[in-house]
Amino acid sequence: MGNAFGYLHWLKSNNQAFAPDRTEDFVEKNIGFPCRVVTGNKAVQSVFDIDLFKKEEFYFGQIEVRKDFTEGVCPSITSNGKIHERNKALMMDIIAEAYKEIPTSTANAVLSNIARWGRRPTKFESKLFAVSAGALLPTIFGKSTHFNAEEIELYITGSTELRPECLAALSEGNELVEGRPAIAYILEKMKTSERYHQLIDLGKSHGFGEAETTGQLLFTIMFNGVAGMAVNLVPSFARLDTISAEDREELRKEALAALKKHGGLTREALAEMPKIESFVLEVLRACPAPDFWSTIATRPTTVKYSTESGPQEVEIKEGERVYASSYWALRDPAVFNKPDNFMWRRFLGPEGKARREHHVTFHGRLIDTPAANNHMCPGKDVGLSVIKGSIAVLNTFFGWELEEPPVWTGTKAARLGQPDNEVNINSFWLQHPNDLKAVFPSYFDDIIDVSCQF
Repeated sequence: MGNAFGYLHWLKSNNQAFAPDRTEDFVEKNIGFPCRVVTGNKAVQSVFDIDLFKKEEFYFGQIEVRKDFTEGVCPSITSNGKIHERNKALMMDIIAEAYKEIPTSTANAVLSNIARWGRRPTKFESKLFAVSAGALLPTIFGKSTHFNAEEIELYITGSTELRPECLAALSEGNELVEGRPAIAYILEKMKTSERYHQLIDLGKSHGFGEAETTGQLLFTIMFNGVAGMAVNLVPSFARLDTISAEDREELRKEALAALKKHGGLTREALAEMPKIESFVLEVLRACPAPDFWSTIATRPTTVKYSTESGPQEVEIKEGERVYASSYWALRDPAVFNKPDNFMWRRFLGPEGKARREHHVTFHGRLIDTPAANNHMCPGKDVGLSVIKGSIAVLNTFFGWELEEPPVWTGTKAARLGQPDNEVNINSFWLQHPNDLKAVFPSYFDDIIDVSCQF
């Protein structure tokens, strides 16, 4: 199969292009380039070994990160070795500071955006993107710097392109033209933010100059941070529409009790929402984004794993591309009962806690702690907090009607774990005004005023 045909086949079928039969976890595929696709849970976890597998610099599988969108700096997420450790250590320090403010910032982002939505918010997925940006960016750059979410979306759109092997299948679009002006806008906002000089000084403490620090911030915060959280926030919101009214009320009662007890969205309140957390973790299992990781074998190795037919092993050649499917690893029946069913209580209780070692997300096992010498996302806890907090606030105080029921087939490559069709809303309303006034009184008047206008 040629590269162009392989890419087109993958583009049409996405995850279904390499649906496993569970008798062999490693299969040869062409998805725009030849690679070995890994689908079993244990086998996928073996790809996390940084001594055996490395990232391909500036590449995510079939797409390439444009160097002119990162100031020429290789993003932390696609770097390796000592430079990766330095990049990761810097981002971990930045994220650690942000994490302290995330709950309050998340509540503010959700409620201040809702105050402008009205009864029928159009382009709803972009509105959730704005929530993601509003939750994260003030904790990095300070509250006085206001970024335009539309400019960030343009930057994200233009920041990647198809790798050369796949360009024969599709013609290059106009993303680059659209995205370039957004770079200047974002850089100007970053460099005039109240915390920019603090961030540059922090970069210097890790041995980076201003350009290197700015380049890491530009891509890691905007692409991996803002866009990454938004991509997972959309399906989390949509999945609420797939569970019963009784289940949604159960989630609402848990969140409301925690919010009232702690006087708002705090880290302590989030810790007392195990049902909300289990719901979000099940979303990340059922429709993961990203749904794959692409790596290259650093040396010949033998990977051992287990399947229903017994112990297996596979020989990996040095330089071989290994494409690990989190989508199928999270549907492995050897570790997840009824994997095709959305079961939001799956991660509750002792058994649910034990299952988390099989939950592969954020480029690692859920139970892994981000460290300089692994590839677990440094913003794992921040991302989970933003998604959990946003869903808690939305489900606790508001009601909505979607234009159509959300459906996931695993065939839509461009949707990245989101429902096959764009999530749009017929109507949105404040459903529990007294509860909102009791927990978030400072937002009540603005939201009730907007609600009454429609």
